[in-house]
Amino acid sequence: MSDSTSISVIIVTPEDDHVAAVNTALRDAGHAAHCIKVGPQDDLESMISNNAPDLIIPFDTGNRENLKHICQVRNTCAPHVPVILVCDAIVEDVIVKAMEQGARDVVTLTNTDRFLAVANRELHSYQLENALESVMGSANQYKHELNSLKQVSVEAIADIQEGIIVNANPAWLELFDQPEGENLIGHTVMDMCRESDRPALKGALVACQREKWQDATLDICGLRPGGKEFPVAFSLENVEHDGEPAVRMLVSPELNNESSSPEKVVELAIQRDQVTGFLNRQHFLNTVTERLTQPPQGGVRTLAYIRPDKFSRAHRDIGLMGTESAISQLAQLLKEFTQPSDICGRFGGTMFTIMLERGTMADVEAWAEQFLKSISDTVFEYEERSTVITCSIGLCEVDSDKKPVIGLIADSERACMTARSQGGNRIDLCESSGEAKKIRQDDSVWVPRIRGALMENRLRLEHQPIAGLNIDIEGAYVTLVRMLDEEGNTVLPGEFMPVAERTGLVKSLDRWIIGASISFCAANNANLVFIRLSKDSLLDETLVEWLKSQADEARISPTKICFEIAEEVVNKHLRQTQNLSESLRSLGFNFAIDHFGQGEESSRVIDLIPMGYLKIDGSLMQGLHKNPDAQNKIKEVCRHAADKGIQTIAERVQDANTIAVLWQLGIAHIQGNYVQNSEIIIEDVSYSTQTTLALTVEDLA
Repeated sequence: MSDSTSISVIIVTPEDDHVAAVNTALRDAGHAAHCIKVGPQDDLESMISNNAPDLIIPFDTGNRENLKHICQVRNTCAPHVPVILVCDAIVEDVIVKAMEQGARDVVTLTNTDRFLAVANRELHSYQLENALESVMGSANQYKHELNSLKQVSVEAIADIQEGIIVNANPAWLELFDQPEGENLIGHTVMDMCRESDRPALKGALVACQREKWQDATLDICGLRPGGKEFPVAFSLENVEHDGEPAVRMLVSPELNNESSSPEKVVELAIQRDQVTGFLNRQHFLNTVTERLTQPPQGGVRTLAYIRPDKFSRAHRDIGLMGTESAISQLAQLLKEFTQPSDICGRFGGTMFTIMLERGTMADVEAWAEQFLKSISDTVFEYEERSTVITCSIGLCEVDSDKKPVIGLIADSERACMTARSQGGNRIDLCESSGEAKKIRQDDSVWVPRIRGALMENRLRLEHQPIAGLNIDIEGAYVTLVRMLDEEGNTVLPGEFMPVAERTGLVKSLDRWIIGASISFCAANNANLVFIRLSKDSLLDETLVEWLKSQADEARISPTKICFEIAEEVVNKHLRQTQNLSESLRSLGFNFAIDHFGQGEESSRVIDLIPMGYLKIDGSLMQGLHKNPDAQNKIKEVCRHAADKGIQTIAERVQDANTIAVLWQLGIAHIQGNYVQNSEIIIEDVSYSTQTTLALTVEDLA
């Protein structure tokens, strides 16, 4: 077989003669071959990515791991490209080992005919595979287009190129109240949504173009003529328009609760408040009660009780009918601050209740503060009249003692009343939450339990994935510890870590986590695992040598481990953090600062501490799509970090709107519930057994 089509061939060898020999053989056979030499010092991944080879030909160097590495890089960059190993002589055992590692065949240059036969076979197979993939892609595209056409009378559809509407169907015009026959082609799609939602929409469009937007729904406010706002939920997908890439925005009745089926109408009438769309009182109680039977995925659960302050003034300003409209507008504002896991209810009159699931109580309070600010900045309008409203919020942390929901609501209502009595437009944490914390933090109860968990191997790790946003990342995980109590129930770290920190047990926990994480890396071939260090470990002068011995014993590369320390701890121990970071990095370990952005001199930390990663605190993610100040702060952090060659990671990301904004701000990676639901790896008990046995009695004293 001969082929005059140009082919690109990467040849992995230190010898120019090898390249010349392959080039001559291929060209003599009729191939217009372009051969690229990749030597030992060259970046194979970049060469494959930049040259799109049709064939990869490594020459045998005697090091069997070399071929394994080449095939692993190939699998990452171009998984279908065939690899043919060239040896001095063909031995059956060599062929078997090479094919197990990912090569298609083994050849020698002394038998040119066989070399060409194998090369032609693999090129032909690769070209057929590419052609089939192209045909299947086109078929799927045509099938999808046909389905879209079938739904054109139901779904509102617009195609967007570089922010400009290039196609819109009649249902789209109807949704946005555009006059019949109005031509929107050439108009910017940003003009069709509220200004505060434009960063999220722009980020979502960019993410979709880069194929990073997977089955997520973007919830924003659309604009109709006259500036009238309405809630709308979009799904996004990549399509082609006139042969050029475009993003399709779809609005279906299912996404916007417009189903007219009798069953749906009855369900909404029974379960939901007609004005706000929130659950009515009884169904809210039932739904929350059922949710509380399930353990939280992580973090905290909180019940919030929300009530407008001095609502009689709004009644005076906009009248009776206007107050109902204001309640509807207030509910819509609350919806914009909720996440899919939140449960919202109208508890009667002007009162709202919502059960939140967030990473920490600090996140909950940040959420409440952002919501109060948004309310106070909003002008509530009805016909030609308007008013302003403030609210008070009572917060009650849902503890693990299974208190009845009605009791939690009573506690949060009392906290709300306290906030109102202090002038309103504020939040208050109920006293029962504080009492629960005191019980959890009773050292005399928890110290024996922590020691018992260490000695009886009742600790577990969850390795939750980190996802790439503006920079790709694969096989990266954040490490979280869980304790099993004497009955086998899971205990979250917020229950026992504060006690461990106060009583000196945290260093033992740190070492258990480190040892188990190293075992996880060795067993699962993870690329990067983040492990948090406490203040005690930061100040432990024996840590570095112990880490080196652990990594050597496990035979893993230190580059797979990234240690992180909270910014609050770093600010109190700058010199020690500098020393530890430099020592760890000199051994090959990575280093990061987490919970970043809450300090008064955060930028100083970026300048003074050598690090590879910077984790931005999750409290800044609460209501981010509605908070321009937080957006500007994160954008500046990303710029500063990028100047230092530091990759940023956003913590506790929980919804698609936040991700869309983070795209625009330049965040490299994300972690949180939005990511972790796709994959959680729970550390095997057998790994941790060895680590537990390695802890001495002195460690646990």
